[in-house]
Amino acid sequence: MKGEPIVILLVEDEEAHAEIVRRNLEICRMANQLMHVADGQAALDYLYRRNEFSDRQVTAAGVILLDCACRRWTGWRC
Repeated sequence: MKGEPIVILLVEDEEAHAEIVRRNLEICRMANQLMHVADGQAALDYLYRRNEFSDRQVTAAGVILLDCACRRWTGWRC
Protein backbone atom coordinates (compact mmCIF):
# COMPACT_ATOMS: atom_id res chain seq x y z
CA MET A 1 0.00 0.00 0.00
CA LYS A 2 2.95 2.34 0.43
CA GLY A 3 2.97 5.05 -2.21
CA GLU A 4 -0.51 4.28 -3.54
CA PRO A 5 -2.98 7.14 -4.10
CA ILE A 6 -5.61 7.70 -1.43
CA VAL A 7 -9.07 9.25 -1.57
CA ILE A 8 -9.30 12.79 -0.23
CA LEU A 9 -12.84 13.65 0.82
CA LEU A 10 -13.45 17.38 0.51
CA VAL A 11 -16.51 18.62 2.42
CA GLU A 12 -17.10 22.15 1.16
CA ASP A 13 -20.37 23.94 0.35
CA GLU A 14 -18.78 26.83 -1.58
CA GLU A 15 -17.90 25.70 -5.11
CA ALA A 16 -15.28 28.45 -5.45
CA HIS A 17 -13.47 27.20 -2.34
CA ALA A 18 -13.60 23.62 -3.61
CA GLU A 19 -12.07 24.80 -6.89
CA ILE A 20 -9.21 26.46 -5.00
CA VAL A 21 -8.46 23.15 -3.27
CA ARG A 22 -8.64 21.26 -6.60
CA ARG A 23 -6.27 23.69 -8.30
CA ASN A 24 -3.77 23.58 -5.47
CA LEU A 25 -3.74 19.79 -5.47
CA GLU A 26 -3.12 19.88 -9.23
CA ILE A 27 -0.30 22.40 -8.81
CA CYS A 28 1.30 20.08 -6.23
CA ARG A 29 0.82 17.20 -8.68
CA MET A 30 -0.97 15.11 -6.10
CA ALA A 31 -1.94 11.74 -7.54
CA ASN A 32 -4.72 11.24 -5.03
CA GLN A 33 -8.40 11.06 -5.95
CA LEU A 34 -10.44 14.06 -4.76
CA MET A 35 -14.08 13.40 -3.87
CA HIS A 36 -16.08 16.59 -3.29
CA VAL A 37 -19.37 16.68 -1.37
CA ALA A 38 -21.32 19.81 -0.45
CA ASP A 39 -22.19 19.26 3.21
CA GLY A 40 -21.75 17.13 6.31
CA GLN A 41 -24.78 14.95 5.57
CA ALA A 42 -23.38 14.01 2.16
CA ALA A 43 -20.00 13.31 3.81
CA LEU A 44 -21.63 10.92 6.27
CA ASP A 45 -23.52 9.27 3.41
CA TYR A 46 -20.23 8.83 1.55
CA LEU A 47 -18.40 7.41 4.56
CA TYR A 48 -21.23 5.01 5.46
CA ARG A 49 -22.06 4.20 1.81
CA ARG A 50 -25.65 5.38 2.08
CA ASN A 51 -28.12 6.90 -0.41
CA GLU A 52 -26.36 8.02 -3.62
CA PHE A 53 -23.08 6.44 -2.46
CA SER A 54 -24.49 3.02 -1.57
CA ASP A 55 -22.93 1.32 -4.60
CA ARG A 56 -19.52 3.00 -4.61
CA GLN A 57 -16.55 0.70 -5.07
CA VAL A 58 -13.72 2.97 -3.94
CA THR A 59 -11.91 2.58 -0.66
CA ALA A 60 -12.68 4.72 2.34
CA ALA A 61 -11.34 8.25 2.49
CA GLY A 62 -7.77 8.43 3.74
CA VAL A 63 -7.99 12.17 4.43
CA ILE A 64 -11.02 14.38 5.09
CA LEU A 65 -10.81 18.12 4.46
CA LEU A 66 -13.79 19.48 6.38
CA ASP A 67 -15.32 22.95 6.20
CA CYS A 68 -16.72 23.37 9.71
CA ALA A 69 -19.18 26.04 8.56
CA CYS A 70 -21.07 24.04 5.89
CA ARG A 71 -24.81 24.41 5.43
CA ARG A 72 -27.26 21.65 6.42
CA TRP A 73 -24.91 19.55 8.58
CA THR A 74 -21.89 21.49 9.79
CA GLY A 75 -18.51 20.01 10.51
CA TRP A 76 -19.19 20.59 14.18
CA ARG A 77 -22.25 18.30 14.07
CA CYS A 78 -20.43 15.53 12.21
